[in-house]
Amino acid sequence: MELEFEKWHGNKNDFILTWFPHDQVTFEALRRQAPVLCTRDGSGIGADGILVLHTKTSRDILPFQLSIINSDGSLAETCGNGIRCAALSILSKHWAQTPKVEEPEGLDLALKSSRASVRYIGNVKESARGHLPLVAVEMGKALINQENPDFDQASSLVKKISQELSMPQLLQDWSLVSLSNRHLVFSLDEVSPELIRKLGPIFQTSELWDGINVHIIRSKAVSDSDRRQSAQALGQAIDELYEAYVWERGAGETQACGSGACAIAASIWESGMTDRSAWLGVDMPGGRLFIKQASRDDQITMAGPAKLAFQGKVTI
Repeated sequence: MELEFEKWHGNKNDFILTWFPHDQVTFEALRRQAPVLCTRDGSGIGADGILVLHTKTSRDILPFQLSIINSDGSLAETCGNGIRCAALSILSKHWAQTPKVEEPEGLDLALKSSRASVRYIGNVKESARGHLPLVAVEMGKALINQENPDFDQASSLVKKISQELSMPQLLQDWSLVSLSNRHLVFSLDEVSPELIRKLGPIFQTSELWDGINVHIIRSKAVSDSDRRQSAQALGQAIDELYEAYVWERGAGETQACGSGACAIAASIWESGMTDRSAWLGVDMPGGRLFIKQASRDDQITMAGPAKLAFQGKVTI
């Protein structure tokens, strides 16, 4: 079967995106082929995962569900970067229609076991001239540390691994965050790609989970340029900025993780020293994401860009 696809990335967290009328047989075939299609050894397209926009007919420009397939074929509960890519693919479909149709100001996307509310930031009509807007996604509410029923067991695991690695700094400031996906966040004095490659795989095997997202972060200075750029993009200047590296469940080291940026922000807010209602920035290797939460009772909002890289066809 020949499948048309688009290649998108959100802060270099990249995805194969395809639209098709819901067909469970084709969907399962796509899941089985995911490791081959996502491989970066030259024999596949290369991606961190696959996004499937399910429609009722081939003519629909508004899907009823988004499925997120990890590069190993497993299903993800949510993916902030993937949701932004899907939202801009939908917007682009509206722009391409003849005769023209009114583009949506926002969307409500059904996911595996939840829903994601999406809105476009900025002048969408001007964006139709070739400049894609930022996308803000309501990512849900987070469970932090003791709010997770297995926090004590997770704490024992972190202590055990910190001792095995002779890294007591892992115990100084860390959080277990559930936000559909599950995340471990470690705040450290020094972070690097080499360190996430060391820590990420170690936490994947446990009786507590079938893999988990791992993040290492540190605070960084906010420059005048950072404030100007964020004020222009969001209407509000940021005062806090964090450097982060990511290891994703089912994908490994990635350039960015949207739900991970939200988990990072949730872990920072838990200290009580940061204003939730102000945007804060999270810098991952692939770029910057912005996060805020009006209050602890509200959903976490993530905002960031996504870009279309190319289009093609593949046989599965």
